[in-house]
Amino acid sequence: MASPGSSGTTRTNPFAGPDPVIIRDLTILGRVPVILDHLTSTYYAWKTYFSLVFREYNLRDHIDGSVDSRFMEDDEEWMTIDATLIRWFYTTISKDLFQTVVSAENDAHAVWTKLNGLFTDNALQRKVFFHSEFFGCQQHDSSVDDYWMRLKKLVDELCDLGEKVSDELLLSNLIAG
Repeated sequence: MASPGSSGTTRTNPFAGPDPVIIRDLTILGRVPVILDHLTSTYYAWKTYFSLVFREYNLRDHIDGSVDSRFMEDDEEWMTIDATLIRWFYTTISKDLFQTVVSAENDAHAVWTKLNGLFTDNALQRKVFFHSEFFGCQQHDSSVDDYWMRLKKLVDELCDLGEKVSDELLLSNLIAG
């Protein structure tokens, strides 16, 4: 096992999961540079950044439901990583979302599922909201870059809900706004 200050690892088991020390010491805000909030369109970016971290560090089994954490309670390394993921989620969401999902009994899968559910369970209402935002979006005093990014975030949110927005429609809305 690598010591907290070492850069290498002495793990020799090819079937072992990720090193808990590396996962624990990872600065998540450097990997997930957005805060998930109901009031802003950050869900798509937040989920994408976390999906990349899960793939990069082989952590998917903690959030995809393929492993039941009740059977892992005796595996100290697995439980350490699971607790770290929960901490990551809590530090990358707004205070309101934290109050909505926090529970001492949750594992990482439960927190991930709750957070994703808040943004996808009421898909029809969210689609209507994002369509309205997209077609009503105006540039006003913002720069073209800021306006483009706002439209792009709305398109990403719609895509995450299964709504395809063509490049032509995006460009048309950019010009009209």
